[in-house]
Amino acid sequence: MQLEDFMRYQDLVCQAAQLPRYTWNGRRSLEVKRNLAKRMIFCLGAINLVYHNIGCVMYGYFVEGRTEDPIGYLAELASVASMLGFTIVGTLNLWKMLSLKTHFEHLLNEFEELFQLTKHRAYRTQHYQEEYTRHIRNTLIFHTAAVAYYNSLPILLMIREHLSNSQQLSYRIQSSTWYPWRVQGSIPGFFAAVVCQIFSCQTNMCVNMFIQFLINFFGIQLEIHFDGLARQLETIDARNPHAKDQLKYLIVYHTKLLNLADRVNRSFNFTFLISLSVSMISTCFLAFSMTMFDFGTSLKHLLGLLLFITYNFSMCRSGTHLILTSGKVLPAAFYNNWYEGDLAYRRMLLILMMRATKPYMWRTYKLAPVSITTYMATLKFSYQMFTCVRSLK
Repeated sequence: MQLEDFMRYQDLVCQAAQLPRYTWNGRRSLEVKRNLAKRMIFCLGAINLVYHNIGCVMYGYFVEGRTEDPIGYLAELASVASMLGFTIVGTLNLWKMLSLKTHFEHLLNEFEELFQLTKHRAYRTQHYQEEYTRHIRNTLIFHTAAVAYYNSLPILLMIREHLSNSQQLSYRIQSSTWYPWRVQGSIPGFFAAVVCQIFSCQTNMCVNMFIQFLINFFGIQLEIHFDGLARQLETIDARNPHAKDQLKYLIVYHTKLLNLADRVNRSFNFTFLISLSVSMISTCFLAFSMTMFDFGTSLKHLLGLLLFITYNFSMCRSGTHLILTSGKVLPAAFYNNWYEGDLAYRRMLLILMMRATKPYMWRTYKLAPVSITTYMATLKFSYQMFTCVRSLK
């Protein structure tokens, strides 16, 4: 098994939207050079994603003139605001992915060096790889189904209206967005808007999945090494003449893991903060929109709600697993036969135990921890906002 095996699904979403693929020393597959057509596909997706933010803001500005019903106005505004939340997260993740590409590749180089240690029996690489792959695969399947429904909904609605001999077609595109051309009542304008949103959605979902999978990748790698460190501490025999050398190596190893984890945390600080804060507001708006529109549109909002929930759950799940795995180090150091070692050995062990007193956890700018506890707090706040907005009806 190689480190590259953990990056298979990241490469897959990069290929789907023609995003630049990450490379590092030790990677077996060669770097894929994108031709002009692939670069144009990426540029079209990125430009439409950035414009989608502007289009949502412009559409929200003109909503008041489209409806006289205050509840309908609030529902339409909630729908636009929730879509704006998606595009903001996607745009910022795209900027993060491109601007920190070199930094992330340096991190991958260091994880590649550490991964060579996992060839020893103390590491349960296969177990963690299977668990990680199963979670990533299920997430990819759900995102693919959501994207397919989201992009096919306008065509399905138009076909249904045409077959039902409707006097007037609705010309509803995927999300309420303003375009500088006529969409309502114009077949070319309608299909142009649909194609633009297909490119925007494809890039948005692929970028969000890539960042989500990359966070899971770093989390599972740190879990493998913290678990392996704990297992090696359990097997040290303090009576062995080489015990101090083994312990010295593990102290250095533990320090390197903490430094790597801190660097990963700093790289995703902004991502954690934006994702958790935006999702709280967008989840409330999506839940409110579900209660105000027809079945097809409500199902679209339900899928958006589930996308936000699973996106944050995946990050917080990785953070929680990292807390639990890093918490194994202190018990492993305490429950070996340190009392049979000499004074120098016990002092060295005490240094490691003091560093491992608290399990390591990712934080959003040293504020809230990235954990299931924080995840549940965001859901609770979103529900409180939803009940408040819902009471206005």
